[in-house]
Amino acid sequence: MTYSVNKFMAIQPGGYLDNPEEDNSHNAHPAFKRGKIAGILETLAIFKEVITGEDNGDGTINSPEIEKIRRATFLMREGLVHASDKSTYLSKPAKEALDEATKVANTLRYQKR
Repeated sequence: MTYSVNKFMAIQPGGYLDNPEEDNSHNAHPAFKRGKIAGILETLAIFKEVITGEDNGDGTINSPEIEKIRRATFLMREGLVHASDKSTYLSKPAKEALDEATKVANTLRYQKR
């Protein structure tokens, strides 16, 4: 339930004023900022799992845009895995790139629970 105070602000059930026009600005409500940070951390966790191989590519993410970039990242990882298994000139650099990407991804402070 929302109660109109004026045409710009509304009092929410918790009693605070919410001004959606200020979302994503320095005046945004703290809850908006917490939600944005949580969303970013969840997205980072998705990519960490793709890069480290914890995500095998099955299923989809509900956000079409996140799913597109997840799929692209997965395809790049699979290309490196495939190239690193071969005995070609590029197999060693592919393996090194894959190992380094995994090492960097594992340093993310946020881990999915």
